[in-house]
Amino acid sequence: MSFLTALYTVLIKPLELIFEIIFSISNRIVHHPGLAIIFLSLAMNFLVLPLYKRADAMQEEERKTEEKIGPWQEKIKKTFKGDERFMMLQAFYRENNYKPTDALKGSLSLMLEIPFFIAAYRMLSSLKLLQGVKFGPIADLGAPDHMIVIGALAINLLPILMTLINIISSAIYTKGLPTKAKVQLYGMALIFLVFLYNSPAGLVFYWTLNNLFSLVKNIFYKLKNPKLVLSVMAALAGLAVALYTIICSSSMYSHRIVKLLIFAAALLIPIVLYFLKGKMKTKERAAFTPDKKVFFFGCTYIMALTGLLIPSALLASSPTEFVTQYLFFDPNYYLWFSALTAAGLFMVWMGFFYILANDTGKHIMGIVAFALAGVFTADYMFFGTKLGSVSNNLQYEVKPEYSAKTQLINLLVVVLVAAVFVVIFKFWKKGVPLILLTATLAIVGMSIVNMNKVSKGYMKVDYYVQEEDPVITLSKDGKNVIVLMLDRGIGTLVPYLLAQNPELETQFDGFTYYPNTVATGIRTNFAMPALTGGYEYTAGAMNRRDDMLLKDKTDEALLVMPVLFYENGYDITVCQPTLAGYSWDPDLSIYDDYPDFNLYITKGYFNEYNELLSGEEKALKERNMFLYSLFKVSPCLIQGTVYNEGLYNDADLNAGIMHVNEDGTELSVMQTTDGLYRASGLNNRYMNEYSVLTNMINMTQISDDPEGNFLFMTNDACHEPTLLQLPDYTPQMNVDNSAYIMNPEDYTIDGVNLEMDNVDQVAHFHVNMSTFMLLGDWFDYLREQGVYDNTRIIIVGDHGRDVHQIEQLEISSVGIDAEFANPVLLVKDFDSEGFVTDDTFMTNADVPTIALSGIVEDPVNPFTGNPINSDPKFEGPIEVIYSDYYDIDVNNGNVFMPGFWYSVHDDIYDENNWEYLGFY
Repeated sequence: MSFLTALYTVLIKPLELIFEIIFSISNRIVHHPGLAIIFLSLAMNFLVLPLYKRADAMQEEERKTEEKIGPWQEKIKKTFKGDERFMMLQAFYRENNYKPTDALKGSLSLMLEIPFFIAAYRMLSSLKLLQGVKFGPIADLGAPDHMIVIGALAINLLPILMTLINIISSAIYTKGLPTKAKVQLYGMALIFLVFLYNSPAGLVFYWTLNNLFSLVKNIFYKLKNPKLVLSVMAALAGLAVALYTIICSSSMYSHRIVKLLIFAAALLIPIVLYFLKGKMKTKERAAFTPDKKVFFFGCTYIMALTGLLIPSALLASSPTEFVTQYLFFDPNYYLWFSALTAAGLFMVWMGFFYILANDTGKHIMGIVAFALAGVFTADYMFFGTKLGSVSNNLQYEVKPEYSAKTQLINLLVVVLVAAVFVVIFKFWKKGVPLILLTATLAIVGMSIVNMNKVSKGYMKVDYYVQEEDPVITLSKDGKNVIVLMLDRGIGTLVPYLLAQNPELETQFDGFTYYPNTVATGIRTNFAMPALTGGYEYTAGAMNRRDDMLLKDKTDEALLVMPVLFYENGYDITVCQPTLAGYSWDPDLSIYDDYPDFNLYITKGYFNEYNELLSGEEKALKERNMFLYSLFKVSPCLIQGTVYNEGLYNDADLNAGIMHVNEDGTELSVMQTTDGLYRASGLNNRYMNEYSVLTNMINMTQISDDPEGNFLFMTNDACHEPTLLQLPDYTPQMNVDNSAYIMNPEDYTIDGVNLEMDNVDQVAHFHVNMSTFMLLGDWFDYLREQGVYDNTRIIIVGDHGRDVHQIEQLEISSVGIDAEFANPVLLVKDFDSEGFVTDDTFMTNADVPTIALSGIVEDPVNPFTGNPINSDPKFEGPIEVIYSDYYDIDVNNGNVFMPGFWYSVHDDIYDENNWEYLGFY
């Protein structure tokens, strides 16, 4: 990060984010960018009004001081020379409590205006949302207004109007002031005219509104009869609005004008009351003695919490997820942006407000800073801690929502914590700075630990650059065995997929579907080892083998099938072995002892969007890392507004406006949904997996070698819920399925309904359908090549997902959704025909037994010497762990961290077969 970037992030970025958040929220309310600009102007002017009011007061004090000392100052300068003059001036200044730097107070309002202008300019001039949008007489808010056209000459009226208002406001403000002040303000008005003349109309419209607000303010403060002037202005404005309403009554904007009038009326009342209050004489309030240490230590604590601890904890939870081939750097890089933005907001700008405040204001701000430190900590530590998985784009898989009860409890906690901190401040004010300093040092220390963990995780990533295209070799004459693990492939969806797409049953000819299948855990780290190694590697069995690290047992499980097939003359291919080396980005070195294995990293290899989207992905993380922290510390009541479906109030993304590539194609690194039927943007994580499935045919190489081939491959397409374009279930930049309305009867089989009521349910169905369709195409190709019948294919999920789509799997007796533990299991044996459903009780730990059946007689685990079979399934109930400790950087000891354990036998659909075992 360069020095200028750091300076911009501290001084301008906080203001720019405030601008964009207010604009985005207001645009979602009024549904028009023009109206949103009006609301933005009003909101920002009210927010900074105390700041400007205090700045004006300080300027007035400075002018009075100059008037007082000016004549004497000139007399000294004329009378004395050299060092003597300097000494006399210094003595004179000390006597009058004046510093030469106090002269800067005279330009304070101007200096304040500059960063706010830069922030507004950066935000509004870059908004793609404004382009092509008409607002009243403004033809395009994203371009110069060109309101007056004389022949070939187009004149921009808004900048001229803005300048006239600015000059009138300056004339009122500088009434009775020296020429120097007048020249300064008139000069600035002309500079803004030149600078903004060819700017987008939306930006000029915003600045015109600001000048209008300034004019109203100056009328109240400077004129003797402001009510008369304002009444005339209001009458003229009302007449203009009435005429304009009549003119536009037949246009689509008439109802929006009504909204605008309502907004204006609603906001006019507090404006008038505020200024009238300023004119009224009030009793002097009791003076307070502010303690600046409390304020600045409080702000420092909040900065450390939101800028360092929360984002560093997120990065540390899975450092490798924030590292890609095209963004290959230490993820701690993003902390620069979160920390500097937090410092800019809470220390620089809040500090500036504090410096300009009077003693009463400083006292209140100190209390607020201390109380906010407590409230933010309570919200972060006790609320929103179990929101599920969050992607590297800072989007939760399931939209965070809170019950009314939780929101009420949170509100009570916020009030209670704030009250306690206010009491502490009142009765132990001297100890508050020490409390805040100690807490800040603790937070910084924890952040350093997190950062160290992130750096270590990054250093472990030896990004595997594929030297050759992945190849799947299948023999025409030998027997091939394929184990395809679909991460989060949901078993209950299969019959509904076939019902919606009957062609799948033909493409999956020869497969047996096992709906009564249970996983031994609801997360990959608990369930995947059993899938690859058998019953010795169920979560319970691994806990009982407590003399080895979970990492070593997991690596061992991944080797079981490849080694056994290799020892029996098979060629081995392994693609994207999940958790190899106990890393989400597989460490292929676990296969170093077997140099003949064909090893490939397939995730993202075929995704043409990765390089194109890397710049946008990086920029989004830089922007949103701090906003993610604000979301985590916000009260539950407003978390949804801050989170904003994972868009964090990005104005363009909220409007479905995407990044435009150099060739004109629209791109977006994340998908945003609009109900169940529409979406915009790509889920790039899904594209990493989808692109592999679309290339299965290209990867497949047919061999005449009589030796058999074994393929173990994982794919996470089912793990990345995404709305796809129907009827082909393909990813599109703009998805519109409004022509394919879902009817409940279409998703009902034998009286059992598949719930399709929310985006999560629909998106899971879409990605599962797309996966099956692409596999079906691959199977057709294998038939054409004559390698389908001699290939045993096992399609299996490591676990399911609690999407609550099947009521029969809501096991109320133990309070779980068994769909979470219901992975897909489909088996096609050699030369099998037809599509069969078998209700036999199965687990995904049966996979090694099925895969090796008839090929390796009485298979034995090459590492433990124990037989590989399904006997444990018949010896007692199957243990299933429900736990959210999927962070392998934490859950990495010899046994799994405690979780909720259940047992099930015979039939997962019968709640009487489920039993809660306890938390251990």
